[in-house]
Amino acid sequence: MNTNKFLTFCTIALTIVVISSCGITSHPNEKIIIGKWKPVSVEKVIDSSAIQAAASLAGNSAQKQSKDGKPAGEGAASRKDATLDRLVQAEMRATMEIFANKTAVKNFPGKPLHATWKMKGKGTRIVAKNVENKMKFVIEILEINKEQIVVIEHAPVGDIKITYERQF
Repeated sequence: MNTNKFLTFCTIALTIVVISSCGITSHPNEKIIIGKWKPVSVEKVIDSSAIQAAASLAGNSAQKQSKDGKPAGEGAASRKDATLDRLVQAEMRATMEIFANKTAVKNFPGKPLHATWKMKGKGTRIVAKNVENKMKFVIEILEINKEQIVVIEHAPVGDIKITYERQF
């Protein structure tokens, strides 16, 4: 009877060790992204589903006119586009430093953004959280190697594709 309990205990302990050791291993991309990165190119991403949604919205709003005679909703779209243009310009001037302790700093001109990050999706996504306001943002990794990373950053005003080069 005691031998049976001992074997059960050893089996459970071994299972716990194996499961926990699998959870601790990190994806190889985590080691690659650690360092200082400089943006080489930044561009807006035009999503086909977003184009279709905008077209259907434009079709519906073309029938409605605002007080000044312009189609309804046109001002909001142009403000969103202008905000996205400003974001593209700011991203082009912002270096990014990613640390091994799962923190990162994006140095926007005049105000650095401090964040924590996790690698998700088997190394294809980074989920980051702003330390100040706890806002989460998702960065999809399109291409990655030791010298260059190509990502799509999902922002509330739209998506942007950024190509980073490692700084030494």
